[in-house]
Amino acid sequence: MILCEIFLLCCAFILCGLSVWTDLRHGQIKNKHLIIAFTAGLVLNVIYYAVYCQDCLGITALNLLISALLSIGFYFVHIWSAGDSKLMIVLISLLPGRLFWANTDTIVPAAYLFLLVFSIGYLYLIGEAVYLDFHRHTVKLPTVTKAGAWAAIKSYLHAFVVLYAWNSVLSIALPSFVENNVLLLSLISYFLITILREKPVYHSKVLVGSCAVLDAAVLLLTRNTIAAAGVLRMVQTYLLVLLVMWTTWIAGKYVYESVPTEDVKAGMILSRSTVVCFAPSKVKGLPQISYEDMRSRLTEEEAAAVRRWKDSKYGKATVVSVRKIPFASFIAVGVILFAAYHIVTTLGSWGI
Repeated sequence: MILCEIFLLCCAFILCGLSVWTDLRHGQIKNKHLIIAFTAGLVLNVIYYAVYCQDCLGITALNLLISALLSIGFYFVHIWSAGDSKLMIVLISLLPGRLFWANTDTIVPAAYLFLLVFSIGYLYLIGEAVYLDFHRHTVKLPTVTKAGAWAAIKSYLHAFVVLYAWNSVLSIALPSFVENNVLLLSLISYFLITILREKPVYHSKVLVGSCAVLDAAVLLLTRNTIAAAGVLRMVQTYLLVLLVMWTTWIAGKYVYESVPTEDVKAGMILSRSTVVCFAPSKVKGLPQISYEDMRSRLTEEEAAAVRRWKDSKYGKATVVSVRKIPFASFIAVGVILFAAYHIVTTLGSWGI
């Protein structure tokens, strides 16, 4: 059993290293690495759960299923790429159930891993933002106007009203589930507000009014019985809304960089303003639209066309690209730290 666990962890750590290398060097995660690791893990997992850890199979399967849905969800809301999504799923499948997923009340223990990965990502964004400000000598307090402040307050209250209503419904309908799966529901809530903010229904007066009425009813009905769970739900909602607004602001400020046109490569994402400049050009194969997310990564043919465009009538020496966030590195570091914590904890419980 221990040998199976060691081999599974070795597969996970090797995949982490390879994925970081290829992501930083080539801007992608190789499918062949994922397939080899998953295949090796599948063989080891069959032996591990069929022979040694039958009692962990249920929680492990459920954890993997919901984690896969979360990973795919992050891809569909364009937070990370398909490669990052597949990497997260394969790595979670390689973590032995007895060491990582057993002895817990939550149905998705991997929610802690997601939290760790995104915490590392946010620390990276903060560090990069500070570095870029100092590097560009642009460290200064943001300009605050009355109109801007009022718009920010309205946006915050709008999101808070919607999210608090959602969390209240869940707490009333599934109180014990909510109590044992706070992190999982936080991730789902993050999905909800991130997706809804881009939809027309989010700005509907009917939705906001209904949520406000529901919030008021919940507060009135529970005013004499506000427990720790209610306070936690309110604080959680405050923090989630702040997180969504902060990441939107930081991304808008530091998302772009200027790149020499001759250095454009496959996998890069060009800004909308750059793609608009291609419209009058007769160069074949240029991208026609940019969503400024993973949907708009350049193919080899499009990258070659952009490089040819440089020397055309409307060409420019530089283009503006969307900065790539190295999520593969965040995932790898998160998995290694997560594994190290659980290994040390397990060894300590064994008295080693």
